[in-house]
Amino acid sequence: MTREKLFMNNSIEKLITVFNSNANGVISTITNSDIKFNLESTEQFNFSHIEESIDIPAISLLMSFSGDQNFQVNFILSKKLTASLADMMMLGDGNVEYNPEEHNDGIKEMFNQVLGSMASELDGESVSLTGSVTQAELTDFEIQKSFFEGCMMSKISLNLGDESHFMFFTFDSFAETSIDSLFGRSSKSNDFAESASDMDMLSRALGNEEQGIETSGIPVNETPVKVRKASLGELEDSSPVVKNPHNIEMLLDINLPITVELGRKNMKIKDILDLGQGSVVELDKTAGDYVELIVNGKKFAIGEVMVADENYAVRIVNLISRSERIKSLGK
Repeated sequence: MTREKLFMNNSIEKLITVFNSNANGVISTITNSDIKFNLESTEQFNFSHIEESIDIPAISLLMSFSGDQNFQVNFILSKKLTASLADMMMLGDGNVEYNPEEHNDGIKEMFNQVLGSMASELDGESVSLTGSVTQAELTDFEIQKSFFEGCMMSKISLNLGDESHFMFFTFDSFAETSIDSLFGRSSKSNDFAESASDMDMLSRALGNEEQGIETSGIPVNETPVKVRKASLGELEDSSPVVKNPHNIEMLLDINLPITVELGRKNMKIKDILDLGQGSVVELDKTAGDYVELIVNGKKFAIGEVMVADENYAVRIVNLISRSERIKSLGK
């Protein structure tokens, strides 16, 4: 790997580390599960490595970032993992078949929340970077393969229940340069080589002396160093067991407002001003039509008006689909 790619690798892994830490917290809370994303490797793009880990066709999430730098990256995950995470988001058990109409919207909303959390963390480090998932599609990557040739990709693992899953970030050359500008050598707080001795070690690791690369001006300690095996005692695990703090039970006791909408009507201002006691306003629904049940400002179901113990009530006739409920979250 060239020196330039080594620096680029380091910058990309810094971004992935921030992403993983926020994904762990957000998705654990959403799914009420102990979720842990782990960075496995960062290497040059190799589609055969993706095929070995994920069934193709797979889901490609296009993540667009803006702020101090503007760029896009692709996040690749399997249909099975997409379906499981999206279903668990809707309080299912995750054991479902992939349905693009429901699960693509669900996975977009889930990772939009991850990117929102990520932006807040970076803002605390004086880095302005806001991301959003602008596209989720099922693809065989025939077009994308040539586009990412020669660029970098990162492999991420995730254990969900008894199964292990893998995901990939892919970066085009423009994204690589942008990420390197944010987290690489130009970063004030995260310079990869802080001293001449660091540069000397890096030079030796890359074999620059054998390749004739100029390293003059960097002091090299040529004094022989005695090397011996270190004697270490047994390491005892004294760390406390940390229970998963992310528990959806905390959310279940929150009260949400429920509204029943009988109908609507648009009126001219002059007609509204003419309204008085005894005026009749005709709505856009006829007697006997179903009414809409609105939960927290979002349409949740339709039903018919009933009377229960002298109080008005609504008997639910039909719940809106999961995909519609997921879409309403982003509105």
